[in-house]
Amino acid sequence: MPQDFDGPEHSDADENVLVFAADADVSDEPLASWTVLIVDDDNEIHQITKLALRDFNFQQHKLEFISAYSAAEARDVLAQHPEIALILLDVVMETDDAGLTLVRYIRQQLHNDVVRIILRTGQPGQAPEQRVVQDYDINDYRAKTELTVQRLNTTVVSALRAYIAIEQLARLNASLEQQVQARTAELLASNQQLAQSLAELEAGERAGKQVQFKMLPPQDFRVAQFQFSHALYPSEFMSGDFVDYFAADEHKVVFYIADVSGHGVASAFVTVYLKRFISANLERYRRGSSTLVTEPAALLALLNAELLQEKIGKYIALFYAVLDTRDGTLSYANAGAFPWPLLLQGPHASYLPLKSTPVGMFDFSAYATQNLQLQQGNRLWLFSDGILDLLPQQATEQKLQHLQLCSAQHSDIAALLQALAIQPEQPLPDDLTILTLTWH
Repeated sequence: MPQDFDGPEHSDADENVLVFAADADVSDEPLASWTVLIVDDDNEIHQITKLALRDFNFQQHKLEFISAYSAAEARDVLAQHPEIALILLDVVMETDDAGLTLVRYIRQQLHNDVVRIILRTGQPGQAPEQRVVQDYDINDYRAKTELTVQRLNTTVVSALRAYIAIEQLARLNASLEQQVQARTAELLASNQQLAQSLAELEAGERAGKQVQFKMLPPQDFRVAQFQFSHALYPSEFMSGDFVDYFAADEHKVVFYIADVSGHGVASAFVTVYLKRFISANLERYRRGSSTLVTEPAALLALLNAELLQEKIGKYIALFYAVLDTRDGTLSYANAGAFPWPLLLQGPHASYLPLKSTPVGMFDFSAYATQNLQLQQGNRLWLFSDGILDLLPQQATEQKLQHLQLCSAQHSDIAALLQALAIQPEQPLPDDLTILTLTWH
């Protein structure tokens, strides 16, 4: 603890004058304290400062002083005492700018933005006050003759309040960073495949595109008399759209089409997340521990909850379906995918209206599983909303009618794109994905 000093009796007129006094006994009672570093080459200034602040108490804490008599000595003290809350710093010491140089050292080399600094000078006017306060991140800049007892106390209180606020903010940021790091470590540990994919994506957009496209299913996939086909055209190197189909067991085929909000790298990361999420549930299904992958509405509800919990900041428009190849029964649920699925029955095509909200958008979203009995010769068309941006009609309803008419007249994706006058090799305003299911 610092040495305390008693002051002599004085009148009100003498209240603001800094004077010396005989030493007083220091209390043996240990108290928590604010650590203050006094940096000045004048020993008298050290004594006067301690005397002026001897009775100072802020938030039940007194002051504990450390003295340094040069900027060089102050550097050593700062290295040994990270708890210092306030520095009372002389401007002119071993050099004319020793104090200002020390401030730069503290802020720029020590990266200490928490400790508060009050500059004191015996040569006012040497450096413009306003410029010094702004340029050097200090709390105050005063001539030593200005700092009366009352003003010094007020200045220290103000500086300590700023220190508390900044220190609490720094601790909060550090805590948040630790939480983020801990959560990131958990995700990496539980999802090595995702970590590997993300690392490859970070290597560059071109490498990322290769990784993403490797996750896609084969362009044509046949199970019994059913044929699945798809085409995916990204608007950038990487796509926020995704499509997949796979056999869950010998009779059930899962397929889905997804459109992540936005496009490019950030949205592509979420498609990797989606792929891993469904793959994990497929593994549980094949182990016999869960049937969720074959329950469209329940799977969408869980995905919605996890996206909101992870606070990814993206949502996914997703149509998810399960086909039973034994009898052509189709179970499906929709999470905001639009245009709606288009079912071709003979020469006629009709939409399956399914109004709903994307996963990852609202915690109150609810999803329902629908059932449809397909017939031999039926074809199901699924599109991401990027196709609507490429149609010439003005109104959405007109676009849907045009898409419906053309889809009824063509049986494969390439022919349909040609009929719609869409050239996917040209730059696209949005990602474009098409999926078809045909019962031959």
